[in-house]
Amino acid sequence: MIVGLLILGDLMSYLLAIKFISTGVTPALQSHWSLGFAGTIGLSVALYGGYAPDGAVSRVDEAIHITRTLFVLTIAFILFGAVFEAPLPLEPRGILKLALYFGGLSILYRWMLRSLQKILFHYNFGTRRTLIVGVTQRAADISRQIRTQPKLGYDLIGFVDDGPSPGGLSLEPMVGHTQVLPQLIRKLGADEVIITLEEPKHESLLRLMSDINGAAIEVKILPDMYEVVTGLARTEQVIGLPLIRINPDILTPYQKVAKRTVDVVIAAVGLLVTAPLLLVVGLLVRLTSSGPAFFAQERVGYRGRHFTIHKLRTMMEDAEEATGPVWAKANDPRITPIGRLLRRARFDELPQLWNVLIGDMSLVGPRPERPHFVEWLSKEFPYYYRRLAIRPGITGWAQVKGNYDSSLEDIRRKLKDDFFYIENLSIRLDLKILLMTVRVVLSAKGH
Repeated sequence: MIVGLLILGDLMSYLLAIKFISTGVTPALQSHWSLGFAGTIGLSVALYGGYAPDGAVSRVDEAIHITRTLFVLTIAFILFGAVFEAPLPLEPRGILKLALYFGGLSILYRWMLRSLQKILFHYNFGTRRTLIVGVTQRAADISRQIRTQPKLGYDLIGFVDDGPSPGGLSLEPMVGHTQVLPQLIRKLGADEVIITLEEPKHESLLRLMSDINGAAIEVKILPDMYEVVTGLARTEQVIGLPLIRINPDILTPYQKVAKRTVDVVIAAVGLLVTAPLLLVVGLLVRLTSSGPAFFAQERVGYRGRHFTIHKLRTMMEDAEEATGPVWAKANDPRITPIGRLLRRARFDELPQLWNVLIGDMSLVGPRPERPHFVEWLSKEFPYYYRRLAIRPGITGWAQVKGNYDSSLEDIRRKLKDDFFYIENLSIRLDLKILLMTVRVVLSAKGH
């Protein structure tokens, strides 16, 4: 219902804005450019999450997002009309006035609607059902905040812990143990989990997060847990206290569309440009060693889905027949002479542009591993599944910063780099990594 009210409010704001600047509302609505402007505004607002039903959203942040969106779109619309001499229904000044009126009306409407939502929180309408894990003094502080400030939008449905608090603290209602947290989430219909475990239970925290993987909830942990999940999450103010928010989805809708668009465009152009060279190099691979020119292998990708990765073959045929699955290493004797050159230039990775084009991979992201290694790493690092929350990439933050894995500590370091990338993902960071990849290749520091 809230989503519908937000969309209706924006529609009425747009119609009123047209009415304020022009007496001809009907002709304006019949214009393709006017309808396109309205549709672009609505789509842009939706992509950044402007139609989220959550009433706890900051009204100031929402106003800033709408103002910024309108500013960018208005400038783009005016420039488009000027460059392509498009028959726009309004002069630039009129378009600017339309944006100002719409923005003012939309922000005012949303401010009133969000304020009403916050009032309804006092009557437990539209609140987020919340479980607190741990019976600690910090849990008591958080529960006090929730109960004394209904406008925050939380409905505390209970506490989860494995036993009595060492300090004899008693918090109610107790609803179960951490071992059955996934079942409790489903049974009680929880929307959020706030974890307040004490320092001795850091390992339990990681196991806990792994257990609830896949549940459509938001997880928050206290800042002093940060050392356990270094680089995994951003810290922000929640319910008056600094908490680490770990969202069930890594990317916002806007980021998903933008990242996928960049992937498709660059992959398509890259395949067209390099196709002749790939054929020539493939022929050289075929002539200089026995076996096929191209190499296909099963990997684990987005959300654990298996797919087939494509590369130019750089190793001897059946290189793992005797050893089974093993990682490549520096000066690996299995690598052919031409394969060593291809790896140094990272040219062997180019066929993966096809994987990017069909959606198995992204240009930038954590490198995809084989099922055997994913199973092993998931046992060694309980939070490994977080790495599968986005599409794997041809290159990534860990790849431009590191080299071959020669120890468990190297793997741990690369995982921390992957987690840093995941939680700080942006088009700007992707472009930076792509430029760093070019620099690595040109400096002959590739694998």
